[in-house]
Amino acid sequence: MAIKDVFSALSSGYNSLTNPTNKVRDEKGQEQGAADLVEELKLSMPDDELLSLSKEWRKAWNSYQPEINKKREENEKYWLGQHYSNAEKTAGEMSNSRPYADNIIFEALETFLPIATQRNPDPMVVSDDTDEGKELAENTRKMLIYHSDRLRVKLRLKRVTRFWALYLLGVAKIGWSTDENDLTVSVIRPQNLILDPDAEINDDMEYTGEYIGEFKEEKASSLIRRFPDKKKEIEDEVKGKMGTKVKYIEWWTDDYLFWTMKEVVLDKRENPHWNEEETRIVVDEMGNETEEMLPAMNHFSVKKKPYVFLSVYNLGIHPNDETSLIGQNLSNQDIVNTKQMQILKNTNGMNGGWVISGERSGLTREQATQAIEAARKGGGLYIESGNPNEAAVRMTGSGLPADVFNQLADTRNELRNIFGTRGSTPQGTTSEQTVRGKIIIREQDSSRIGGGVSEYLEQFADQLYNWMVQMMMVYYDDEHVGAILGSEKAMQHVAIQRDMFRGRKITVSVKPGSLIPKDPLTEANQAIDLAGAGLLDPISMFEALDHPNPREAAQKLFLWKAAPELLFEQEQDEAVPIGQRVMQSQQNRAIEEAGTQMALNQELAAQNPEGEVPKK
Repeated sequence: MAIKDVFSALSSGYNSLTNPTNKVRDEKGQEQGAADLVEELKLSMPDDELLSLSKEWRKAWNSYQPEINKKREENEKYWLGQHYSNAEKTAGEMSNSRPYADNIIFEALETFLPIATQRNPDPMVVSDDTDEGKELAENTRKMLIYHSDRLRVKLRLKRVTRFWALYLLGVAKIGWSTDENDLTVSVIRPQNLILDPDAEINDDMEYTGEYIGEFKEEKASSLIRRFPDKKKEIEDEVKGKMGTKVKYIEWWTDDYLFWTMKEVVLDKRENPHWNEEETRIVVDEMGNETEEMLPAMNHFSVKKKPYVFLSVYNLGIHPNDETSLIGQNLSNQDIVNTKQMQILKNTNGMNGGWVISGERSGLTREQATQAIEAARKGGGLYIESGNPNEAAVRMTGSGLPADVFNQLADTRNELRNIFGTRGSTPQGTTSEQTVRGKIIIREQDSSRIGGGVSEYLEQFADQLYNWMVQMMMVYYDDEHVGAILGSEKAMQHVAIQRDMFRGRKITVSVKPGSLIPKDPLTEANQAIDLAGAGLLDPISMFEALDHPNPREAAQKLFLWKAAPELLFEQEQDEAVPIGQRVMQSQQNRAIEEAGTQMALNQELAAQNPEGEVPKK
């Protein structure tokens, strides 16, 4: 049977199985029996079978994509301040180009993001209890900190979180750059992905679907360098114009990777981010060479697709959130805009308008118009005869009731409450008159964000760091060197090579609470209070105050209290320990005080040779 006929038969079988009459439902309404009939990807598949399989994946996603795209587009428009349709823009007195909008959604989200991502995720690495294992764990931890700084992980987390809030999903991809000869992390727009609509993002921030497709774009000349065997097909696609951008799809499963461009499979291979068993040559004492099999060295226990996902408000039905902070606030934003427009129209009406009687004033329409313009500019109206109050009347509007302003303030606050940013804005703290009260209301926001989204971000960063270790095990054939700032703000260098991991298992995680937002002012006040009570050493106190050199500051504090004269010496012998210098200073001070007392006693004795007691 031809391949075409096979897929036709499969399609027919698929259509019959999707018929409700052919499915058995359990008591909870879940469908039983075979789901969609789809071939399992194998690298040995011919290109036409790979293309047919990828088309089935795209078809399944395209049937679901419009539903989620509608939510994404609406969230993005409201974040940008595009709250009105074209019909609404032209209705009433609104301007066609820029209708009035009080964009609290933008304010709330951009206040939320710095709070949720203000701290770097702190990696924790554990290995065995041997000296070598402890050294490997510490070097790996330092290398992760180095990559966190090199790749600007903090900014990437912020971008992932913004995409999650706008597009109901945040995604980062881990890769390897041949140009930089090091690992990379890139943030992917969710719109560029093709996912299994029936998959989910679990609590480990892992996608449970079988496949992921990613739309990519590259210049034709670059694409030919990547896929030289498909040079002719690429040249035909761009009609020989090598500067043309070409769109194609990169497909991933746990085991395999392949690329398609329309009806062409550009290439296919096994998952490159995985180590298979290796062979090495061993020479014995007699000089004989034998081959030895080395077990596969990987950080993960199974192959994985190199993507990390952020999902918070999901029900385990689809690979995206069911709702979002923005989606929950669209109606609140509409109410804010409506109330602001009502206030605007009312205040415009309170400025007053003129009504002129043509009969009483003796003015034509054109003359009345000119008279009104003159009055608005500070001029007056001329009435030829009669009572001016009967000829021209200035109309003024009445003020809006307080309920309108109360509802506006309440809605704005409720919108901020949902984001957890009410206490982090100037408007949210106006009701608090004391500094401590302002700190408490802000801490409530931080606690909510920290106990919500920040916990998911910690798990996201956890997966990211574990992927970095996997990439080190696969690609660090040569020694890679990194540098970080130590506890004393001094540079520390660390070197990692893949063979260091052989035979050792390490565990990588993120320090719990390292991403929970903390108020620097609160931390500083707590440190000062503890130090004042004698419950905190000065070095830790200056560290909490973010002093650039806490040890030096603590040393100066010690000198100021123990031997202040040493603090102002122009030249100090650094070879002499500070404790010895303080002790010598105290001894010198005691000798000086004893000498002064002795001289005083001698002077008193000279004044009273008979030893009489001075009279009071």
